[in-house]
Amino acid sequence: MKKCDFKSNLYKEGPLNTCMEVRKNVALDHKHIKMLQPLIRKHQGNFSAAIRELVELMDLLSRNFGSIDTLKESTLIKKSKRDEYIENHYGVVVPSQILHWLLSGFQDDMPPKQYLLFSLYSYLREQAELDAPIEENPAAWEKLLNDFYHDLGWPIDIRIRSSNRTITVEVIGFDAQINKLAFLINAMNLACGSVNYRITEMENIQTAIFAAFEPCENEEEASESIRQFLKSES
Repeated sequence: MKKCDFKSNLYKEGPLNTCMEVRKNVALDHKHIKMLQPLIRKHQGNFSAAIRELVELMDLLSRNFGSIDTLKESTLIKKSKRDEYIENHYGVVVPSQILHWLLSGFQDDMPPKQYLLFSLYSYLREQAELDAPIEENPAAWEKLLNDFYHDLGWPIDIRIRSSNRTITVEVIGFDAQINKLAFLINAMNLACGSVNYRITEMENIQTAIFAAFEPCENEEEASESIRQFLKSES
């Protein structure tokens, strides 16, 4: 996790109501830096000015709402229709490229890789802290993929392990079709990486898909293993 350290000047009352400067180091991770970007841009990169405005804003909101806890509760109560729709399991978000393929009547035996991976790659571009391949950091990829699918409202859980050049992937969820779609995205991501991985073992028990992947010669060989998976499911 990337962190940014900065020094802030804090003041407190000293003897005779004078102000004393207190220097503090504050560590912010990548997520919080992203949250601050609008204020930082507003102040043309002046981090201290952005923090001062944020403190003043929080003071104003706290006084209007009575307390920070009340402010949080008031904000959390107001959920979008999309969030309510997903939380009540009425539906999920499907990236437009995948939706187009689904609506096309499955004219091709396998969706084009750009359809499967466009949304994932767009999501990855926002996660600057993750650069390692899956085989080198499966835990970080597991978390990122779970965050990605949960943002879409997909009721699944991804588990990834890596050992002796073999990557195992589990897709667990109560909707078999969503499981299959999520597995396709994972399999295509592994097939098209810097190292091409093909499916060597696979088991689908409706509520979960278990699969093992091993390195292969090229992307075409990896893609062929995905086609075989689709044929076995048809």
